[in-house]
Amino acid sequence: MSVRHLYLIGVAAILGCASNPSEMGIPKSSSTFLNANDIITAKADNGTLYDALSRLRPNWLVSHGTMSGSTDSNQYAMIWLDGQQYGTVETLRQIPAYHVQSARYYDITQAGARFGVRGGMGGVIEVLTR
Repeated sequence: MSVRHLYLIGVAAILGCASNPSEMGIPKSSSTFLNANDIITAKADNGTLYDALSRLRPNWLVSHGTMSGSTDSNQYAMIWLDGQQYGTVETLRQIPAYHVQSARYYDITQAGARFGVRGGMGGVIEVLTR
């Protein structure tokens, strides 16, 4: 076995031991969180936040169904901007993507715990700006 083969085996062993991507300096991607670096890296900072989310987290923008007996309730996520209730998913078209520091999606259970009855039947997208 040559020295080059031993070197390759050693590198593979070292990389294999670091099973957590964040241990290797690679940020862990989350389906419920998006930060400014994610938006910039995906080159999605030129348009609106709606455009960025439709590319990077499209599940946040779809209907999440209605609760039984409440056909008139909003089945899409409610938007909270910098700690204040902001509006519906369509209001994301008014927020430039380059202004966003982070965005987080809360499902109906998490939204109820964090935002109470104002959380919405489709969950909440919480946006923090720079």
